[in-house]
Amino acid sequence: MKLIIDGDYNKSLVELIRKQNLPISHVIVHVPQNPIGNGSIFLSKEIPSFEEFEEYTRVIQNNDIIPIAGIDSTCQGNFEANIQQFKATTALFETLGELGYKNILVSSPNNIGFVKENLPSTKIYVSYSQYVTSLNRGKILFEIGADNIVLHPDIVRYFKVLENFIKLKKNLKKTKEINCILPLNIGCNWGCIHWYQHHNLQSHRTINSPVFSNQEDLSDIENEFDYPLLYCWKNRLEKPENILKSGWISPSNIELYENLGYETYVLYTSGFSTEKILEIINNYEKKQLTINFNEILNIPEPYGSYWSSNEVRNSMIKLKPEIISDFCKDFPYQTHYPLENEMNSYCAEYVKKLQNGNIQEKNKILDLINDKMKIMEKGVKER
Repeated sequence: MKLIIDGDYNKSLVELIRKQNLPISHVIVHVPQNPIGNGSIFLSKEIPSFEEFEEYTRVIQNNDIIPIAGIDSTCQGNFEANIQQFKATTALFETLGELGYKNILVSSPNNIGFVKENLPSTKIYVSYSQYVTSLNRGKILFEIGADNIVLHPDIVRYFKVLENFIKLKKNLKKTKEINCILPLNIGCNWGCIHWYQHHNLQSHRTINSPVFSNQEDLSDIENEFDYPLLYCWKNRLEKPENILKSGWISPSNIELYENLGYETYVLYTSGFSTEKILEIINNYEKKQLTINFNEILNIPEPYGSYWSSNEVRNSMIKLKPEIISDFCKDFPYQTHYPLENEMNSYCAEYVKKLQNGNIQEKNKILDLINDKMKIMEKGVKER
C-alpha cells in the first residue's frame, strides 16, 4: 500500500513520516498565490505565502518524499486566452521546475497540455475534482497526457466499475505507464449536485491573476463562497444516511481494494492534528479500524467564522468501528450502480443502529444553515 497525503503545511508530520518509516510516497502541496488557482475542497482557511510553500517543499524533499504541486483549478479564472495570464502561468511553471517539481496535480484538461508543453518530463496527476466516474472519461484523460488519475469517490463502492479501470491500466501498459488512485476518506454526499460548482468556486476564491486578482474580495455577501458546503451539510444533518452513502474506504475493508489491484490511495488530512493523522495512517496500514470512523472521515467545512467544527462533529451520528465493519461486510460491492432507493434503504437500516449526536446542537446548526442560505439566495441588495 502506498499513500499520498493531501493536507495542510504540516512540517512536523513530514519529519515523522520519515522517522517512523510510514508508507507515504508523495505529499500534495497546493500552490498558493498562483495564476491558475486551486480547486481542492480541502484547502485551509489561511492561505500560506509563496515563501512558506518553498520552505515546505524543501522539508518534503529533504525527507526523501516526493512533492506534488497542486494547481487543480477547474479554470484559470476564465483568463486562459489572455497574454498576461499566459506569461504568469509559464513563469509559474519555470519556478516549479526550479524548485524541483516533477509531479503536478491538475484538474482542467487544457492544463494537462499546458504543463506537458512547458515541463515535458513532468508526471501529471488528475484531481478527483475532474469527476472521473466512467472508463471513457479516464481513457481520454490518459490519452491527452495524464499519468495518474484520482478516481471520484462516487464509484469507489462499485467493484465492477473499478475492475474495468484496472483492465484499462493493463491495456495501456503497452504504450505508457498509468495509475488509477483511490481516495480513502472523503465524506462528500454521494451524487452531490454541487460538486463541480464547489470546485469552481474554490478556483475563483484562490486565484491570484495579473489580469483580475482577489476575486473573493469582490463579493458583497459575507462568506458567499460557502453556499455549496451549507447545502451539503443541511442534507447530511437532515438525512444522516448520506454519511454512510459517501464513497469512503474503511481500514477494515481496504484489503478488498488491494485484491482488485489498487496499490495507491490518497488520504485527506486537512484539519487533523499530527497525532490524529498518525493514528489514522496506523489504522490503514494495519487494516484495522480501532477508532470511531467520524475521526477518519474528512468532510469539507464552510470557511466563515460562524462555523464551529466541534459543535458540528457533536451533532453527527457516531460511526462506531463495529458498525462500520458490519456495514462494509454487507455492502453489495459487486453491484454495478445501485438504484437510489436501494442505496437509501440499505443505509437507512444501518443508521438505526448508530448512536445519534446531540439533537439540540444539530437543530441549532440547521437553523444557522437555513438563515445563511436564505441571505445568499436573496442575493445582493442595491445600496
